Amino acid sequence: MELKFKEYYSYKGYYCGLCMSLKNKYSNLSRMTLNYDMTFLILLLSSLYEPTNKTYNSRCIAHPSKKQLIIRNDITDYAASINIILSYYNLKDNWDDEKDIKSLVMARLLKKEFTTASSELLTKSVKISEKIKNIALLEKENTNDIDRVSNEFGHLMEEIILYKIDVWENTLRKLGFFLGKYIYLLDAYEDMEKDKKNNSYNPFNNINVQNIDEYAKEILMLNLSFLSEQLEKLPLVQDKTIIDNILYSGILMKIKETSVDKNKKEKVDERSI
Repeated sequence: MELKFKEYYSYKGYYCGLCMSLKNKYSNLSRMTLNYDMTFLILLLSSLYEPTNKTYNSRCIAHPSKKQLIIRNDITDYAASINIILSYYNLKDNWDDEKDIKSLVMARLLKKEFTTASSELLTKSVKISEKIKNIALLEKENTNDIDRVSNEFGHLMEEIILYKIDVWENTLRKLGFFLGKYIYLLDAYEDMEKDKKNNSYNPFNNINVQNIDEYAKEILMLNLSFLSEQLEKLPLVQDKTIIDNILYSGILMKIKETSVDKNKKEKVDERSI
């Protein structure tokens, strides 16, 4: 709600640009993997490297009656390839862990696109696969070492956010690491009740502390401070307001909403018979 209309349309333009890149570079089917995480990656890297944007208006299957703003550049195509690789590995992971038949079918349908994307970014694809396997092993061990498991996702994000080797490599790696840890921890915190009910792995459910909510918030805010420190080292000007809005306002709102939901559930559970 804090974004100006210009900033909102810019964000939406990058999102639609990613959708178009998935279609043009891979297939219409690949557009089903579209997500907001890769849009944030495009915003961040585009703000840092300021590539030449191709901006135009176009109709699509989701908006057949009204043309939408499309913003695309070289980083958009990079994010489209990363999007395919991550989506494929995620679908395979869902099948291996939960035997979700829909994920298996979708993974097979995306096999051609994955092969193309993986060939283009072979080193990154291999490293991403290694980190996902490490996370799966730690989760199967039911580890209570929350840093150990979240660090693996941090290292995964390092590979994703490192667009190229240059003067910004060290800062981008650290930024990606803390961003990955933050994403893993926030998702785990949000899914505590659901994972407990489904008997699924969640590091927060394995920790014996007096107040798990306060503990979770403390480590989330600590990682956010580390993330913020690295972000401010980058000379971001273009779309910096949107980036800050997502990282600070959006994430803090999500923590607050999760806490409110947990408190509501506790009150419901505490009702007398």
